[in-house]
Amino acid sequence: LAKAPADDARRVVRFFMSGAFFDCSYLTDPSAAQKKSSTKKKKTKSKAAASHPNPPQELSSGLRIKEMLEENGRTSILPSARGIMAARFHSLLSDFVSAINSQNRGGNKNKPFYAKGSKPESIYRALSEVSGILSLLESSGAKPFVNTSTNSETDDASDMEDPMEASRASLLQVQSIANDALVNECDGSGDKDVLRAKAVFVTGCASLMMSLYLQLSDCGNDNEEEDDEDDDVFESVHEYISDLAECVDGFCQVMENENSLKKDDDEGNPLAAMAGLLVNILSSPVGGEDSGKATPVRSSASKLTRETVKVAWSGMISVINDLNEKNKTLKSLVDEDVMSILIESVCGEKSMTDDEHDEDESIDESDSSEDELGASAVFANASEAGMDLDEVNEDPASDSEESNEGSDDGSSKDSEDEDGGKDIELDPEKLENLLLEDSDAEMSDSGILEHHAGADKALAQLIKLKQEARKKSQVERERVEICNRIRCAVLLDSLFSPSVFNSGWLPVEAVLGSIVPILRSRKAIAKSIQALSPINTKKSLGEREGLLERLSALVKDKISKFRCSKHPEAEEVALKASSEIYEEMKLSLNNAHCSCCSIALITAVRCVPSLEENGAIRDIYASAVVDWSSRKATKIHECVFNDLIKRMPSLASLVLAKPLMTAAREAHSPFLKCESIKLMAALYKHDGTNADELMSKQAISTLKQCCSKAAETLKNALEDSSLQKAKHQDEVLNTTRHFVNYVKAQNEGILTNPELSGLQKALEKAGESQKGQKGKQLFSQISDTIKTLARLDIGEGQKPKHPKTPKVPKSSKKQKKSKK
Repeated sequence: LAKAPADDARRVVRFFMSGAFFDCSYLTDPSAAQKKSSTKKKKTKSKAAASHPNPPQELSSGLRIKEMLEENGRTSILPSARGIMAARFHSLLSDFVSAINSQNRGGNKNKPFYAKGSKPESIYRALSEVSGILSLLESSGAKPFVNTSTNSETDDASDMEDPMEASRASLLQVQSIANDALVNECDGSGDKDVLRAKAVFVTGCASLMMSLYLQLSDCGNDNEEEDDEDDDVFESVHEYISDLAECVDGFCQVMENENSLKKDDDEGNPLAAMAGLLVNILSSPVGGEDSGKATPVRSSASKLTRETVKVAWSGMISVINDLNEKNKTLKSLVDEDVMSILIESVCGEKSMTDDEHDEDESIDESDSSEDELGASAVFANASEAGMDLDEVNEDPASDSEESNEGSDDGSSKDSEDEDGGKDIELDPEKLENLLLEDSDAEMSDSGILEHHAGADKALAQLIKLKQEARKKSQVERERVEICNRIRCAVLLDSLFSPSVFNSGWLPVEAVLGSIVPILRSRKAIAKSIQALSPINTKKSLGEREGLLERLSALVKDKISKFRCSKHPEAEEVALKASSEIYEEMKLSLNNAHCSCCSIALITAVRCVPSLEENGAIRDIYASAVVDWSSRKATKIHECVFNDLIKRMPSLASLVLAKPLMTAAREAHSPFLKCESIKLMAALYKHDGTNADELMSKQAISTLKQCCSKAAETLKNALEDSSLQKAKHQDEVLNTTRHFVNYVKAQNEGILTNPELSGLQKALEKAGESQKGQKGKQLFSQISDTIKTLARLDIGEGQKPKHPKTPKVPKSSKKQKKSKK
């Protein structure tokens, strides 16, 4: 449909719309009403075409449906068929809007009519035409299908304002603002940038409002249950349209007048109001999904709503992006309330608070939910107590009685065993009646309450049924909640877009403050995936994995692109975020979560001014190396240091060189020693020539100063008995090769002759122990290269440029040189 000609696409959409929402049997052609009708009217196609030679294109589909009904002797389309047509209409219109988005790139040359202009304008034109056809059909005699329950409610409340008329008035109000903005932009009457931004914003909101208004069209379903559900949806849509009109009006006032924003008013921030409204739309059946109540019509309609939600939110962000220099008030709109709304919509409620507070709240919620259950709470408590319902079916008292009766009752005992071995499937109402009969039992003459024999089994089965029903509903609610959280992630995607980051108006608190809640939410989702039972795996595994990927993408692909502009409070915020991320990293669930924490830590570290002189950052990474190399139960993985070396080689040279060399000697396992040596190779491989980020002078100097310690570390590794395995020797040899090439690439000697000679002898000795000829050649080649390296000559009055090794006193070095 997207690649079809515009007329074909319009005709298909008009056909489904006319047949789904209107009774076209009363539709008339206004142009034909002025002509004299013929004396004889036959129900043939040719005669009908002759009586209506040129019907309007907007009514052609409806008139064609009327003719087809008359030809087949029917008065209207079946409700089931109308439901299919309604679902198809919303689905095709959504695909059409998506196609406009994809086509709207580059210039306007050689593009369809709808794809010309900006995305909001193109979508606004398409949906305006559809809304206009709806009004034209109704004014031409076609009767829209109305929900019977809604119609009766409006009749009873005749003294109140009709919600349909109120929503239509709100829609016309926003359309008028959008049309005025487009006209003023074409005329050039005003600030060009302001007019352009206003046009994009208002047309996007008008498109969302029209997509909501289309959901008020009813296909006349006869199902009473679905009618009740539609009533709730219609009521929500009316509220959303009214709130959206208020948001548009409030944001336009802020655009036109900076002083119109009331800081003391809780509802004065139009961006917060808009964010809350869009989250509610995406989390409701209108734009999301409802637990177990989704219908094809509602699902298709919500797809179109989600597309226009993206357009409306992107238009609002683009206004701040384009006008933040002219209107300083727009920068202050992204405050704590806005970020709390957005983060909690994706990460869950109260995700911005502490963990302990969350646990207390969750306990309180569980207690309150059990109080609301009433009598059903008994079954929940029985389930939580760990009662084995299968064992409850076997009554130990009855077993003891049967054993005392002897073998005469063997037949009855066998029959009872057979019954106990089978699952008892009873209606819950019958089970409750059985329990009620037991509660009404009278006292016997001896004063003992007579107990019904089947009450225990009935109670056990009733508990089991309640438990299974509760679990199923809980799993479904969790699945729907996760789906809604995935849908709300598009709001954060737009806010954390490259265009917003490049403009530099987004507060550093908004970006860095959202990292830890996202990481914690990601870890919680990963834990829930691991804890899924086989029964619930198929139902929610895909949704949980999808949310896990979205949260990971937010950190790795979106927030990682953030670069902090000059801000007086940037250092304090960045250091606080770095410390919190490091604490979260130490509690990583697996390597994937640790990798997200690593990227997040680098993002926060980049925002620290005078980064290389900051001691707090050095302490964080030095502590990470110690934790990784010394603790057996560490949660930190090697990716933390690899990411820093790849993304910030200059900082990595400053903060990792010495800790890694220490770890290569003192790590608690040969594997970690080998990994430390492998990371040393990555450090000396990045010499500043091919790195994405140029090495600073301080970093270059630090690497040179650490060469003496690096040579000693490699020498000890070659002689270490715990690193004599082939795979360990290969890593040590590879690191030695990179290190020797680094020393060779320097224009001056940076190692003394004893240091190079010691490394050379260790290589020769290790090469002799190699069994293969190829391995011996590799060791020999590196040894020969060391012979050609320039030595650091320490003459009289000169000092070495690198510090002495701490373990070797100065006197011992002087004695060695004097012996030479």
